[in-house]
Amino acid sequence: MELKHVWVYMGHDGVVLDSEASFHGKILKGLLKDRSNLADGTHVVLYSQPGKHAFSPIPIVFELLPDLYRAANEQAGIDGLIVNEMFKDHFSSNEVIDTRVKQHLQSYAFTPSLEFKDYRLKSELMMPWNRLFELIPVRITERLSELGIG
Repeated sequence: MELKHVWVYMGHDGVVLDSEASFHGKILKGLLKDRSNLADGTHVVLYSQPGKHAFSPIPIVFELLPDLYRAANEQAGIDGLIVNEMFKDHFSSNEVIDTRVKQHLQSYAFTPSLEFKDYRLKSELMMPWNRLFELIPVRITERLSELGIG
């Protein structure tokens, strides 16, 4: 499992100062130099790569990726359940789990249209990191159970 994340840096006065976003294990600047992707002065506008959920302040970046369409289609779920170092004490994977997760994700395979819709995260979804860290193993365990492998 790979955590996709966005950091928004705020000043003491509530002004957005900067932003960074995860992008395939790396970090991209989230706020453009001219701040043209800052909506209402309060929301950094980012695009999410279809099927992979890397973030970018400009969607054309995704079109530069050689596997843009395959990643969401025939390669969907190819790695099964990815367990990063942070959660290795909570989960492990094996061939049965990986096969079932891959089959499940393949059932959602699609061809990206690269037409993006505005979506704002609701404030009630926000929580401190320690709470999220507690919830992730619970949520993954529930999803695996739904797939009959928990």
